[in-house]
Amino acid sequence: MFLKFDKRYFNRAFTNEDPWRYSVSQYEKTKYLRQIEAIRAFCPQPHSILEVGCAEGVFTSMLREAFPQAKITGIDISPIAITRAREACKDCANVELIEGDAIQVFCDGLLHDHRFDVIIQSESLHYIFVRLFLRRKVHSYLRGIAERLNNRGIFVTSNGINLQSRLMLLASYRLMGKLCRPELAAKYREWSDFRERHIGYDLRVFRMTRSA
Repeated sequence: MFLKFDKRYFNRAFTNEDPWRYSVSQYEKTKYLRQIEAIRAFCPQPHSILEVGCAEGVFTSMLREAFPQAKITGIDISPIAITRAREACKDCANVELIEGDAIQVFCDGLLHDHRFDVIIQSESLHYIFVRLFLRRKVHSYLRGIAERLNNRGIFVTSNGINLQSRLMLLASYRLMGKLCRPELAAKYREWSDFRERHIGYDLRVFRMTRSA
């Protein structure tokens, strides 16, 4: 099932504007605010933020307002989503939006000359896990995240937890914990106005610590 989560899948999804109701869902807003609070707790004054899977720029705009001093780079696999994100952030001088696959960033060298104080990957880590697993690049991908972090930089990720995603996420977190120091592991369960049911999700923070 997860093999369908490619560029074509997301382009089809984004033929409808805001397909997951990111801009109006209280559930999504709460989850975004929790991630912003985590950044403030573990990296209060980031100078550079990479948002992986920025979609139509809803969270990007929230990050810009929360951290106006930071240069924010958003990347998404869907050109339709990136077009809308650029429109949403057209007046934001500190925001750069790039069309591209996350695997290109962390395995294939895209943005190879960039490092960030904060990398965020919200609700997309499990989407690409099978593609990474079949290419034997799960560890390479996570190592790429660690290598793109500045010293003391943090990786923030929040993902819905269900029977399909649980094992993939646990495997990812275990590997990431060997590359960066785990700082936060929290779980929440809230009513989703989009799904019309309670959904469990997590919030994880990992910190890169390099020897001098």
